[in-house]
Amino acid sequence: MGQLQQADDLAQVAAEARDKRIPVLVAFMQQSCPYCAVARRNHLLPLQSDPLWRNRVLIREVDVDRNTSMRDFSGAATTHRAFARLHDVRKVPTLIVFDADGKSVGSPLVGLLTEDFYRLYIEQAIESGLTRMRGR
Repeated sequence: MGQLQQADDLAQVAAEARDKRIPVLVAFMQQSCPYCAVARRNHLLPLQSDPLWRNRVLIREVDVDRNTSMRDFSGAATTHRAFARLHDVRKVPTLIVFDADGKSVGSPLVGLLTEDFYRLYIEQAIESGLTRMRGR
């Protein structure tokens, strides 16, 4: 099933999101977090490979503990850790859906929540982002 793509260049991702008129879901994770592993394996990777969702959202991962270089939505240089702090991520996993301008388009999903309904919560957050991006 693969891995989630790292958020190396969100400005480039935003350009693709703008062209496709779809939101960007950023998954703030931590390597040592068992809940993050469950969210990634059971929900985000299947969603990313699902043909129904593949053209409805771009998913990128930010590791909150790493100082890995990246570019934010405006193209500015930052790190995964600094980007997480900028978005006030305190618990992992945290999922935030952004529009192509890097604006949050809904409430973050913080924690794994109820696993039975987690995929539904993610899908609702993406749908909300799609609605905002497409002006419906």
